[in-house]
This record gives sequence, structure tokens and C-alpha cells, in this order.
Amino acid sequence: MIKLFLVGLLVFSFSFGKTVIVSAAANTQFAIKDIIKKFKQKNPQINIKLIISSSGKLANQIANGAPYDVFISADTKYPQFLYNLHKTAGKPKIYAYGILVLWSIKKDLHSIYDITKPDIRKIAVANPKLAPYGRETIKVLKYYNIYPKVRYKIVFGESVAQASQYIIKGLVDAGFTAKSIVLAPSLKDKGSWIEIDQKAYDPIAQAAVLINNDKEAKAFFDFLFSQEAKKILKRYGYKVP
Repeated sequence: MIKLFLVGLLVFSFSFGKTVIVSAAANTQFAIKDIIKKFKQKNPQINIKLIISSSGKLANQIANGAPYDVFISADTKYPQFLYNLHKTAGKPKIYAYGILVLWSIKKDLHSIYDITKPDIRKIAVANPKLAPYGRETIKVLKYYNIYPKVRYKIVFGESVAQASQYIIKGLVDAGFTAKSIVLAPSLKDKGSWIEIDQKAYDPIAQAAVLINNDKEAKAFFDFLFSQEAKKILKRYGYKVP
């Protein structure tokens, strides 16, 4: 059974030494862990603690004083929100553009219109109030004029990661998630997925912002925009600036 750590607030620690706390949107979890591993090869003296949750939840925690050093969001809205509150050590910077996909473990998907069929009874979607991927999914459903037909089928997850867990566990028949999740090594051969036409939703520009300007946090923040990190992001299906 595939074990995917996707629900709620998740913490991963890497090595020992000076600790930088990185908070990251759920869609980035696989790519960011690979980026951290690459960063650690160059900076073994810096410990990274990775906290995964929805962008909205992380932003609210930072606004209320959570001691995170770097915030990696699934959009630009939440980093800008924190910048406007003077909670950051600099301006937000776009590190990638996310891609939406429709994914099913149970069904063989051919078109987005498949979700209007009677045999697809439950559809996972990230909470549009907290998760940018959920917000853009609702736009997709409205773009294709199928929202009224499927709205009663929607099962909301707190984040795109929780929506993905619903898909993987078979709690839903299909769902919308990030391309970066279906391309994770442990998942890329599981089920059927189709990429959503990018004209159906606004570009998911994903920004990061430095919260604490100490040298260790800044070192990791800068590495996120390096060519090495960009190669990893591309491997997970992101577009990079």
C-alpha cells in the first residue's frame, strides 16, 4: 500500500546543526524534499525542518507568529499578504508555475467530461478557500460549464495533498491535484490522469518569501532559485521562470 504523508500539518527533519524551518504548500512536498536533499549535499551543517500544509493555513500561522524561516506557497496571494503585514524579510519571488491534473486510481480517464458520468460519484477537490489549486479547480469546472452537474459530487480536502490522499485511498472516484504529485516517483505509474488545458484556469504562479533573514535561511531561500533546484522542479512538472 502506498503511504503518502499528506494530511494536516506534517513535519520532516533533515540532519542536525543549525535549523532552518521551511513551511511549504502541500503540492510541493515531493519536489521540496528533493531540493532539500540537494541543498544538504552542499550545506551539511544546516538542518532543515520541513512543514507541509495548505498555503492559507501556513500563511495564517506565520501572521500569528509561527517561527518559520521560509514560506513556499502555492500562489502569490499569501506571500504578498504576509509582505503587506510586514511579516517578511523581503518581497515574494515566483519560483514556479503549477499545473492542474485530473487523476483517478479507479477509472481510465480520457476527458474532463468523464467526471459528469454517473459512475463517478465523488470528486476530490482542495478547499478553494485555503488552497490555490482548489480555487483554480472551481474555475476549471465553470469554464467547461460542468460545475452545476458535478458540484454535489465534490469532496473537499484541506489541501491539494489531502485531496490526493482521497484519490489514492479510493475514497473518491477521481479528483483534481497538482501535476507535481502524480509525477512523484512512488505515484507516477498509479492510475490514470490527464493534464487540464491551461486556458481553463489562471496561471498558478507559486511564490516563496523569506521570513527570517539570517544567513542560513537566506542560503536555502537563494538555493530555491538556483539552476539545480529548477531542474528538480521541472522534473516534477512545474514550469519555472
